[in-house]
Amino acid sequence: MSGTSGDGIDAACCRLSHPDGEALGWEVLGTAGRAYDEELAATIGHASRLRASELAALHGRLGAELAEAAAGAAGAAGVPLAEVDLIGSHGHTVWHDPRGVHGGVAVTLQIGSAAEIAERTGVAVWSDFRAADVAAGGEGAPFVPLVDWLLFRSPDVWRACLNLGGIGNVTLLPPGVELDRVVAFDTGPGNVVLDRLARRVLGLPCDPDGETAAGGEVDPDRLEAALADPFFALPAPRSTGPEWFDEDWVERYFSPLEALAPDGVRERFASAVALTVESVARALEGQAGTLPVPERAEVLVSGGGRRNRAILEGLRRRLAPRTVVPVDERGLDGDFKEAVAFAVLAYESALGRAVNLPSATGARRAVRCGQLAFPPL
Repeated sequence: MSGTSGDGIDAACCRLSHPDGEALGWEVLGTAGRAYDEELAATIGHASRLRASELAALHGRLGAELAEAAAGAAGAAGVPLAEVDLIGSHGHTVWHDPRGVHGGVAVTLQIGSAAEIAERTGVAVWSDFRAADVAAGGEGAPFVPLVDWLLFRSPDVWRACLNLGGIGNVTLLPPGVELDRVVAFDTGPGNVVLDRLARRVLGLPCDPDGETAAGGEVDPDRLEAALADPFFALPAPRSTGPEWFDEDWVERYFSPLEALAPDGVRERFASAVALTVESVARALEGQAGTLPVPERAEVLVSGGGRRNRAILEGLRRRLAPRTVVPVDERGLDGDFKEAVAFAVLAYESALGRAVNLPSATGARRAVRCGQLAFPPL
């Protein structure tokens, strides 16, 4: 999984089983992270502006990176690649416009050559999950809700599974919810605005541990102006990506960004954290047209955003008395939840099952997603 933060790849080696009529059996055997070097991360960050030749080169280069990450996870698990049955690869999203707002055509594009992965690992690769859902009229996202339902549904506990990568998304799991009633949608920016600010103002890829934000005061006018952006008024199902919350978006709502005094720097980061927290809170309170998440609910947080102390503490204050818990405390490493998810999605797809949830993506129907790249003969 290469997420919207664009900082690297998360990979997980999983043993999965799903006998007919029985719950999914899952075990994470090993995990590996592979950071992008500075030049590659910068190229990925402006991939939507590349020429066709440059994008094609990045497609192949990312395939090689994804293959190394898969091999790393198998190695961490002590599993030879020859014993791996299937690799599930999300790739990296470089353009996501499922409503055709920008180009007039509903489309989503993930790169990272599956053929390259198969050639380098000798393992079949299932990839390109989102396109079939978009073709069926869906948002192409979020795709993790099936896995949230498989792993975290409960007969008596109300849960909201919140992932904070570059973009935030949430899956709502009332007690005993049936799969075809699961609701999920993107809440807005997770880390993407903070990371763009960090690169611009601090010269760093992120605000480590939310330290800069923790020392600042939120500008309420700036926060409300950003929350008035049209995205936050969209009803679920909805999805977005870093192409919406891009550099121009940050400039529009957080300028000026030049020659800032220390208090101004801290305010920008505090306001960006508040944007993430408040957009999540309003989404859970029903702003997206969904039923509000009750106060007795448990909010399970995964993704890099849970490591930002300012975000996590802000969520706990704003969502109280709901319990905000890192998903790690429920048995799954929150850094690798989405990597595990795409292992499960590849496994289910290869068995002929639909893995998109129309209740979450808005597709006209459940469809079989993805395509298979064969290993060398």
